Amino acid sequence: MDIYPNDDFPTISRNGKTFVQVCESKDVLRRIGTRVEFDEELQVAIFRVKDRLHAVSNICPHNHSPLLHEGEINADDCTITCPLHGWEYSLFTGKHTSSSHSHVQVYEVFEEDEYVFLEKPEPHEIEWKW
Repeated sequence: MDIYPNDDFPTISRNGKTFVQVCESKDVLRRIGTRVEFDEELQVAIFRVKDRLHAVSNICPHNHSPLLHEGEINADDCTITCPLHGWEYSLFTGKHTSSSHSHVQVYEVFEEDEYVFLEKPEPHEIEWKW
């Protein structure tokens, strides 16, 4: 599922952060990624693993590939593997599982009243390499 938030999407503030209501809870399926694209360079992948939501940048820093939402989820260690080159990241921390030099941004995400709320990402300079 792909979601393209705009100014019409409801927002709430908590702890100094803005959260966007991106979809209904039933729309985020177990072990299948949901892509939320704010713009081409600002995308988030949401995953439901063991009844918990996780949100990370959808853009793998290895080759600047916006495909993490299509990656394989390992529910045992709560990781996502990029489908392009196999880089694996923790859904808790965003850290690459075998390198301390690479990570993806982690975002807060929660459910309330049967809706999913995602921390609104701030634009930032993308660091990537070929």
